[in-house]
Amino acid sequence: MANVTGFHHAAIVVPDLEKAIRFYSALAGYEKIRESRWDSDSAFNRIIGMTGSSARFCMLEGPCGFLELFEYEQPQSTADPASLDANDYGIRHLCFQVEDVGQALARVIELGGGKMNEPVTNVLGITCVYCRDPFGNLLELIKPAGGFPPIKNTPG
Repeated sequence: MANVTGFHHAAIVVPDLEKAIRFYSALAGYEKIRESRWDSDSAFNRIIGMTGSSARFCMLEGPCGFLELFEYEQPQSTADPASLDANDYGIRHLCFQVEDVGQALARVIELGGGKMNEPVTNVLGITCVYCRDPFGNLLELIKPAGGFPPIKNTPG
């Protein structure tokens, strides 16, 4: 086993960095702790395995971890996250543990996200729903119960 000490962050590429910061800050209480950029001649290109890219990015700190957001200036993506379904290969969704799934879904919609369906409660009492952020990325809102463990280091 590798010497892993914990899960540090997830990252999302978005077309509008400021809008993404506002959305995730308002939805889940994230706060921007760092913002920066790199240009096409930056050593950062070696890290990500690209040449000639440039981007702005920021790190947000939330209740239980970090979320990194990227807005690439070069090359710009032509991908449409909203066209990807839950079964498509790759990292497919971010899941937020919430106290009230219905209220959290209403907040996603209020902040410009999209509703996919109504919340569902299964036989164990777990309530969850999938929805989309303003850029089409899949989000899951969940209230754990039964044998599904909640995250342990929640605020409060």
